[in-house]
Amino acid sequence: MTATNSTIILKSSVWMSTSVVVGKVAQLLSQIILARLLSPNDFGIWAMVLILSNFSVIFRDAAIAQVLVQRGLNDKKIVNTVYSMGINISIGLFIVQSLASFPLSIFFGIPILFPLTAFAALIFLVGAGAGSHASVMQRQMKFRELAICDGLASFTRVGTTTVCAVIGWGVWSFVVGEVAMTLVDSLLKKYFSRYPFTYSYRLDKTAVNEVKKFITGIVFTSFAVQMNTMSDNVIIGKLLGQQALGYYNLAYQLAMTPVYILSQVNRVILSVMSQRDNIGKKLFISHVLELYAIIFAPVYGIGFVIAPWFIPLMYGQAWIESVSLFQILLIFAYARGFMAILGNTLLALDKPITNAFINWALVPLAVLSYFVGVSLGGVKGVAIAVALVLGVGATIWFWLATYYITRWNIAFFIKPTAMPTLAISISLILAVVSPLPHQYITISTQPIVLVFSYFILLTVFSFGRIPNMLFSTIRLLWKNGVIL
Repeated sequence: MTATNSTIILKSSVWMSTSVVVGKVAQLLSQIILARLLSPNDFGIWAMVLILSNFSVIFRDAAIAQVLVQRGLNDKKIVNTVYSMGINISIGLFIVQSLASFPLSIFFGIPILFPLTAFAALIFLVGAGAGSHASVMQRQMKFRELAICDGLASFTRVGTTTVCAVIGWGVWSFVVGEVAMTLVDSLLKKYFSRYPFTYSYRLDKTAVNEVKKFITGIVFTSFAVQMNTMSDNVIIGKLLGQQALGYYNLAYQLAMTPVYILSQVNRVILSVMSQRDNIGKKLFISHVLELYAIIFAPVYGIGFVIAPWFIPLMYGQAWIESVSLFQILLIFAYARGFMAILGNTLLALDKPITNAFINWALVPLAVLSYFVGVSLGGVKGVAIAVALVLGVGATIWFWLATYYITRWNIAFFIKPTAMPTLAISISLILAVVSPLPHQYITISTQPIVLVFSYFILLTVFSFGRIPNMLFSTIRLLWKNGVIL
């Protein structure tokens, strides 16, 4: 990897990460306000809406347009076919979700789900075509512009949702915020891309056949991921009710925040890997896995130790039930980052069907574990099932499956992640069991003990290599003006 390429990658990653971090901080502040204005029941009802909406998003044009990132933009016939397909599918999704909203309300026995979910379907009409414009920008490495789009769209959702909640719109605040965000996101991406797509209702069959395999793999992978990650919501909502789902949804959203940041960086990863040879892909993915583990392990560790006082303080005592759920789900969130990186590796290697198979193999085991979890431990039992099956178990499965496909040494996937994971595990134990004389001293000292011991252990385990690598990366960012 040349210095120039490294600089481009680092700049792109910093742009995407910064936009998401700023957006997520704003969203966190809004969430704190909403948690005090709305009830756990409202959050639970919105989570039920998302069950259908998130499944619909699988087929949205943003998903299928990823083929433009992997294939490039040279073949205009394919580019316009993918764009036209995305528009047609978006219209169809609006109709399907609008019709499916009534059975959803019957299933959960909550009448308001019908109009809420139907109104939420507007995001498909408002955002039609935006996914293709985003993929064009991603392929052209216009991550600064993508960061602007994502940041402004996120602030639009935060502001709109908060204002609606303040004036008393209740659970409707979430839906209005989503539609407003999608509108701004769509307009900005079309403005920055300015790619001259040509729409045709009739799709070119030859072009469809050329991209069918990749798109099918993307869709089936996303469908499997949603089956794994939304079945818990269905089971909790149906068997335990909207209040329990509200506690769980808040904990899940908080735990997954760093993964949402990584998902934006993954856009850079897919763009870079798609333009490298096999050896370049191999070296690059090893570096990415290690950086993810080094940076995100202490983030999740800090989240674990501050959760007992942070969540009640910020969200109110009504949300104290979310604390233990959040701590358990952090295991899944940390592991989910590795799986997302490995999944992008398979896409870059043009193995979308394989990626889909790997995810689908987990579905029956995951759903069964949720039922076992809810019967043995209620909502906490489901969280434990998610952590063990979709966290630890699924990561091991992804490592083995990716090794089988690539034939790269299995240690190549495990070694970069082993030291940071071991270091944060030991550091968490030290931070939690350290004898401190007063509660307030514990609150302020635990994160310091955690971070200090983590970097000491990393330095010892790697014989100083990891700190030197981090300092070199920071110097490169400074030298090239990425950070000031």
